[in-house]
Amino acid sequence: MKNPWTSRPKSTQLLAAALLAPSLGFAQSAAPEMANPDYQLSYRSAFTSYEPYQEQKVQSWREANDKVGEIGGWRAYAKEMRQVAPASGQEPSAAGHDAHHGGKQ
Repeated sequence: MKNPWTSRPKSTQLLAAALLAPSLGFAQSAAPEMANPDYQLSYRSAFTSYEPYQEQKVQSWREANDKVGEIGGWRAYAKEMRQVAPASGQEPSAAGHDAHHGGKQ
């Protein structure tokens, strides 16, 4: 069976243009000012602030729950994560994590 769209000369041209139009956007070259951007790259290793595992004292779950209750519950931990520690030079999440474990051991 013959397709009525392809039998029309004008519709064939429109179909070809529609298929070629998206590829023309990729064929354009970048502007000369974009070829050499003006910024500096820097590298910081993920292992720069790595601290090896240290064994922690095991305590009963009742003591741990009581301690969390004394501190102020989950809201205290959430507040620690929002606080920024600019003087320490650490990221806020790293400082908060050390803080809720009682500091570095």
